[in-house]
Amino acid sequence: MAPSLTLGAMTKHVTTTMENLERESASRELEWLLSSFDETIIAVRSGLEECMALLDPTGQTSTLPLSSSRSESLKGIISRAGSHIIRADMQVKMFGLPYTRGLNACKLTLAPATPDHCLVLEQLVDVKNCVAGSLDLLHYASDKKTMCPLDGTSVMQKLHALQANVLAARAALKGPSSHRLFPYHAVGSKAFDPPLPSSVAFNLYISEAALVAEIRTLDYQSTPEAHKSGFLPTLDMSSPFGFRERFAAAVGFRGDGHHSSSDPGLEKIVEYNGIRVKVRESVKVESQDPSLMAVWAKLGGLEHVLGSATKALELVMKAAGF
Repeated sequence: MAPSLTLGAMTKHVTTTMENLERESASRELEWLLSSFDETIIAVRSGLEECMALLDPTGQTSTLPLSSSRSESLKGIISRAGSHIIRADMQVKMFGLPYTRGLNACKLTLAPATPDHCLVLEQLVDVKNCVAGSLDLLHYASDKKTMCPLDGTSVMQKLHALQANVLAARAALKGPSSHRLFPYHAVGSKAFDPPLPSSVAFNLYISEAALVAEIRTLDYQSTPEAHKSGFLPTLDMSSPFGFRERFAAAVGFRGDGHHSSSDPGLEKIVEYNGIRVKVRESVKVESQDPSLMAVWAKLGGLEHVLGSATKALELVMKAAGF
């Protein structure tokens, strides 16, 4: 007669059996989940291709108005094709800028693009690179010559890579890194015709899918060497703007121009192009870009889809013992 099992042994046997059944069930669910990812990949690829189309420089050009609120400091239009600015016409009323003949403002016009001088939004270059990288990854994963066997680990790696690219693209559209902002960076003066005077800093960037233009007039401060020698810092005498404005900017003369309280660097001495300057006046204008807003929304949707797929796969793989 076979010995009867003790209560503890029976409990252990039942527990082991249940765990094996759960793992088997999870393994079948994992197999089904992996086979269903084809639909997810198709949706992700479609969304990425739509983003690429919206970022294509040969597609529709976005022409946006620029208008400062509560003042006439900045009025104009700006046109974007892909990551390139192809047109910019602005009328600016700020201290230190002389009026253009025939206008009650200073006119700033983008110079014709050349191989050496063209205005590029580096953030959009980053966005396009991230989207293109994701499409390359999907192409590599679906290519029969390079396709790996379908398993949870490889799929998880691809999902993480896609998610990282989408998050990076969203971050680039959200705002620039500090090294692309004043006082570390500004658009080159020769991007405009005539060139900007040295007492003006112009920045153009993307913030939450909106195009942002910032113009600052600067007071040049004497460097330690210039202070000891009694000389003023060198001025850009080739600028077509009046000598009176250049001299006023150099000696720190203050007029009645208005200040923008939103600029935290106003009246603060900073180093710009190797010279200490003080921001005399600042104007910031935002213009919503419908195409970039569409890219922003599509990337947000892709982020949600990839996040949900990754979380589901992690749960099932854990249950299956991976």
